[in-house]
Amino acid sequence: MNLTNNTFMIKGDVENIDNTPLELPFSIIRMSASVIKDMREIPALRELDLDGLSGIRLGTLRFNAIRLHAVCRYKKGVKKTDDISPSDVRCIDIHPRALTLRWAIYARFLLFHEFLHALGFSNHGKEFKRLESMWPDSGARHLGQAFGLHLRDMNTGWLWVCPSCDMKHVRYKRSNGRYRCRECMVPLMDIEVNNSTAIKNG
Repeated sequence: MNLTNNTFMIKGDVENIDNTPLELPFSIIRMSASVIKDMREIPALRELDLDGLSGIRLGTLRFNAIRLHAVCRYKKGVKKTDDISPSDVRCIDIHPRALTLRWAIYARFLLFHEFLHALGFSNHGKEFKRLESMWPDSGARHLGQAFGLHLRDMNTGWLWVCPSCDMKHVRYKRSNGRYRCRECMVPLMDIEVNNSTAIKNG
């Protein structure tokens, strides 16, 4: 099976060729200060404890996290039904792949989103969505799906390939012959993805 014409790079976003992390171009601390500054310009947020946000410990998720883009972790014993404030937050973690030039706009929105949780809006109800819609960069709110696909591609381990029509499916584990192509009804082959593998259907 010929994969030489594939052009979409799967690996190499924030790692070197030998998988050692590159220095991230954006400091999450500086980005946080910038986001809080922008939040002060939103009238609906001015009465909330924005000063308390700067005291929240910030960190990053694992590089191979796929489904989670960011998270606000409350301290032990704090319930989402409580009257939550920034002092109830243990930490906020952002996906490290978002802290790059390509995804910086989305990373700022992720911080804003998690800061809203830290300010007491623990669920994604109407009030949360109303406040979230006030973020000045409206386009950033719609980058989640693209970032999710990016994470999937960066962390894939296997291609399930139809030997008949050459259709490729990105997956995280082997198919071991258990699945067939929907079009050809032929068992799919497993091809392991390495740092130099590229994928393109068609």
